[in-house]
Amino acid sequence: MLDDLSLSDSVYALGASIFFWGYFLFEMPSNLLLHRYGARFWIARIMITWGIVSSSMAFIVPLAQFFHVQTSTMFYTLRFLLGLCEAGFSRASFCT
Repeated sequence: MLDDLSLSDSVYALGASIFFWGYFLFEMPSNLLLHRYGARFWIARIMITWGIVSSSMAFIVPLAQFFHVQTSTMFYTLRFLLGLCEAGFSRASFCT
């Protein structure tokens, strides 16, 4: 993946840590919304949004060209969104 996207090891490492920042920042709001809307709805939301964002990781280069940003910036953005979408999943899986 690094060769295909022309990313360095440091860019990839930063992208991996950005995933955890998105997960960390939105864990509490996700758990509050879990209790408000119920586990069935919230797990479905998590799986659908996670699927969309993780599928879009295959299109980093075309998305970067479309939004006129660098490939690394799109990689960072999608990794943050992936963490955001996945936040609350560990708690939601215990509520079913």
